[in-house]
Amino acid sequence: MLLSSYRISPLLLLALLGFADLRKITALPTPVGTVESQSHQETELERRSTSISQKGPVLEDRASSVNWWVPTQKTTWQVQLSGTIDRRFKGNAIEFDADTDAATVKYFKSKGIKTIAYISAGSWENWRSDAKKFPKSVIGKPLDGWPGESWLDTRQINTLKPLMQARLNVAKAKGFDGVDWDNVDGYTQNSGFKITAAHQIAYNRMLADISHAQRMTVALKNDLGQAAALAPYFDFAVNEQCGYYQECNLLEPFLKAGKAVVGLEYPGEGDDKRTYAQVKARTDPRTYTLIKKLDLGAWGIVVSTKKSVLS
Repeated sequence: MLLSSYRISPLLLLALLGFADLRKITALPTPVGTVESQSHQETELERRSTSISQKGPVLEDRASSVNWWVPTQKTTWQVQLSGTIDRRFKGNAIEFDADTDAATVKYFKSKGIKTIAYISAGSWENWRSDAKKFPKSVIGKPLDGWPGESWLDTRQINTLKPLMQARLNVAKAKGFDGVDWDNVDGYTQNSGFKITAAHQIAYNRMLADISHAQRMTVALKNDLGQAAALAPYFDFAVNEQCGYYQECNLLEPFLKAGKAVVGLEYPGEGDDKRTYAQVKARTDPRTYTLIKKLDLGAWGIVVSTKKSVLS
């Protein structure tokens, strides 16, 4: 799968699941690796998901004291996940697939451009070189519209963590500066598993932890319903279509903390009939938002300037 677009409003889904107050979490449980042990974890999360006053405790920002590169709201971006990587990009940071050869990573680094590895952490992709290492027990229902790709049972952290760690190690060895873990909102999807919001938070925090252990910057992809709870553990956010779904306000925890937000909008693709002017009107100037095609090739328009991302 390339970058996954929303199918269900996270806020609505959280409300249905009884996690509408998730943004007020003051502490989070330690990730637990087995499916059987998750019931205690979920109970603990629910217990701690209580309202706090303005003078009450707040989450410590664990991504604030770092020894790795962290983007800012002034960072300029390109995201290309299909086709030959276009080397004309002259901005600050570029994201492309982790399977891209090390020579491409080295080229951009030689130009002073930071590189972000795209890795799907929540889906099994049958074309990946490590596909056979995933046990059948963690492979769920297919992702709608993405042949060869199925949801993963992210409750099984002990099984998935070493697989994700191995992928991360390869990306680090190639020289990538950071990672964008995709499909980390399986709890909102028809995955074939009873993944809860608590399970998802535990899994996503694990991804942040292993990334930081490698001194790599890490993005929270989509998962807007948990953005407030997870913002302290992630360095920046990558979001698709928040303008189209009118959910960009849910990125405020990142923006208020001064963290970068990379926006991707797809006007003219599928049911999205918006014009450039309509996209720009809904774009927060604190974000770096690109107009892209769904295939996420080299083409792109910077919303703030209406210029090519390659210019």
